[in-house]
Amino acid sequence: MIDNTNKIVVEKNRPLPLYFQLKEVLKEKIEKGIYKPDELIPSERELIDTYGISRTPVRQALNELVAEGFLRREHGRGTFVAPKKIDQMFLESLSSFGDEMERKGLSFETKVLNKEIVEKTSTLQEIFGDKYQFFYRIDRLRYIEEDPYVLVTTYIPASLASGLLDEDLEVQSLYKTLELKYGFHISHAKRVIEAVNATSEDAGALNIPLMSAVQITKTTAFQKDSQPFEYSIGRYRGDLNKFTVEVKYERI
Repeated sequence: MIDNTNKIVVEKNRPLPLYFQLKEVLKEKIEKGIYKPDELIPSERELIDTYGISRTPVRQALNELVAEGFLRREHGRGTFVAPKKIDQMFLESLSSFGDEMERKGLSFETKVLNKEIVEKTSTLQEIFGDKYQFFYRIDRLRYIEEDPYVLVTTYIPASLASGLLDEDLEVQSLYKTLELKYGFHISHAKRVIEAVNATSEDAGALNIPLMSAVQITKTTAFQKDSQPFEYSIGRYRGDLNKFTVEVKYERI
């Protein structure tokens, strides 16, 4: 694949390093959609011939774009444009998955993998105390643009929402169901984020390689009376997701 556009863009007499110039050229083409997600980019040899520079700056530019998540390598096949990541702002707000995707103009789907009643675990004991003994466990796989995106396991005290497992949570929003049918007054949440490697369960559900990057969010959600009503664990594909947080400077 020979790139015949913008040949004279890497200039040897400029003060910027050649690898950096090439990196910015390739990044711009990715961001403008000239190179599309999952598309094979030109080989090292083709980039050398196109831009008239040596292998060393070409390789460094590609290595940095891989490290920054713009490109991905497949052994024996070449270097591809990485899928565009979904920018999640939900660290600073609490909303349903569907509402968040609709705001971004993205198509989405939910598949319920499992619904059951389970006994309280030590983790649930720490969060909810002695008040509840049995919990609904709901496992859902959320898709964006037909790609598996996040595997979510949710726990809700069974006595707070009798009959919840009978609801169609592939069509209905869980939060809207809790508010409209069960009279919940959802207020705020505490979230913890961790970076881990994909387990075999993650790899199978999210269609990613074993040990690839997964972002975990552990959410405890509260009603207006500050009582917890939900604990959930979301396992996000690291190649499709990023979190953005806006912070304010405060003088002491």
